[in-house]
Amino acid sequence: MGAFQNISRLADVATVLAKNGFADLATRLDLPGWKPGGPHLAGEKLARRYSVGARLRMVAEDLGPTFVKLGQLVSLRPDLLPKDVVLELRLLQDRVTPEPLGAILDEVHKSLGRPLAEVYEDFSPEPLASASLAQVHRARRKDDGRWVAVKVRRPRILTVVEADLALLAALARTLHQRVEYLKPYNLPDLVAEITLHLRQEMDFSLEARHMQNARAQQGPKAQVDIPAPHLDLCCPSLLTMDLVIGTRLEEAALTTPQKKALARQLAGTILEQVLKHGFFHADPHPGNILVQSGGLEPRLALLDWGLVGRLTPKMRFLVGDLLIAAVEREPLDLVRALQAMGAAPAQGDEAALAHDVEELLERVHSVPLQQIDTSALILDLMDLMRVHHLRVQPQYALLDKAFMEMEGLARELDPDFDAVEVARPFVGSLWLERWRPDLVYKMARRHVREGLDLLKDLPGRLDRLLGLMERGEMSMEFKHKGLVPLTKAIQDSSNRVTMGLIVAALIVGSSMIITTGVEPKIFGLPALGLIGYLFSGIAGLWLVWSIFRSGRF
Repeated sequence: MGAFQNISRLADVATVLAKNGFADLATRLDLPGWKPGGPHLAGEKLARRYSVGARLRMVAEDLGPTFVKLGQLVSLRPDLLPKDVVLELRLLQDRVTPEPLGAILDEVHKSLGRPLAEVYEDFSPEPLASASLAQVHRARRKDDGRWVAVKVRRPRILTVVEADLALLAALARTLHQRVEYLKPYNLPDLVAEITLHLRQEMDFSLEARHMQNARAQQGPKAQVDIPAPHLDLCCPSLLTMDLVIGTRLEEAALTTPQKKALARQLAGTILEQVLKHGFFHADPHPGNILVQSGGLEPRLALLDWGLVGRLTPKMRFLVGDLLIAAVEREPLDLVRALQAMGAAPAQGDEAALAHDVEELLERVHSVPLQQIDTSALILDLMDLMRVHHLRVQPQYALLDKAFMEMEGLARELDPDFDAVEVARPFVGSLWLERWRPDLVYKMARRHVREGLDLLKDLPGRLDRLLGLMERGEMSMEFKHKGLVPLTKAIQDSSNRVTMGLIVAALIVGSSMIITTGVEPKIFGLPALGLIGYLFSGIAGLWLVWSIFRSGRF
């Protein structure tokens, strides 16, 4: 049955690819279910009307919720995919028809290991939200009467997702082997990366820990609310958390000053998470934000902590260096920051990269500083990195997504939003943190310890190296780019010297024969001597011509 389902799914993939103008990929993949004509012809017309990115988005939408989620995750890598493809995939909407209530209640029972009536009461039959992986219902705890939101994983979704992931991995390997122009994108590695992200998103116990961490790092003056998880009612397939009463951002009735305040709240929260704590919400799009209007002033609540990013202190400092270099228009500093972030190519042209970065900064700084679109700048930098075959660590790609969505939403609330102004105090604090005496001391102590460890291990390493040399188990190969022309020059010179010696020997030998007067003779002179002179003359002229032609004399 599983094999039949896989063949059926492959046939679906073939049909959808052909219908959306990717019949050549269906052919190269040798997928069942695709034949010339029908969807193939319709796809050719579609290809003339829409870009590759738009058609890839259509493919994901046609293949269903799993591929929609996969498309969203693929859009996290603008350093690997063209800019237009990334922007189109980020338009994918993760909204699907809710599961029947009976199936959800069965899933809750199975997840908790006890009847739903023992845990919740007033379990709402209508979901608050419905997505491809889960849906959320309102309920009330039976033990203390608190209202909660219950996020339940869709029944059988694990089986469906794992089957689609296995299929996608096989298709990625085949495309990587058979389609030459797709090899630079390294599709198998990209699929492996999004598979990891997707599996983490489906583990709701992990999301509960993310919410705990985010709440713990918030200060007493937190500008954004994060629901508290109820850990006693959480497991991989179910998440219980405080119920947040609010309105979707686009539906909230807000005044202009309130919109401006909320824009700064959101931006300040994300920047604090990234630059101060290194633990941040990586998906702050409008669907994950609610506006609460119960107090004197509206507040934002940040929901759905399935996708988060983590930065080490060193990574945070590098992000600060990157932002400073971009704002202060220092292309070489920007290139160095990219290289330190793991973006340096194995065989790259640093000068060419610096030139392209400088051109990008010129375009960015052609507008006043307060109007700089930092999210567009980051996306353009990622696109440059793709062109120069650079690759960053996944956490930096998550940061790019978080910054882009945060700034885009802030500008929707406040068209005059100044990202540079909001970021300035956080970048300044980050710079001061880097040179705090305790951190400098810790860094110096680490370097000293590493140096002492190296000195301690050096005798043993040298002993092992000498042992390999003594046993003949180590070989060394030297190669220098300048040695190949040098070797050729030596060969050419030796050939000419040899030819010169042969010519000289012919002349001397012919002269000796001429003096002997041996028969036969031509024009009264020995024939062998004349033939020797003839050959030596021809060889000598050829040698002189080759020297002049080479230009080296």
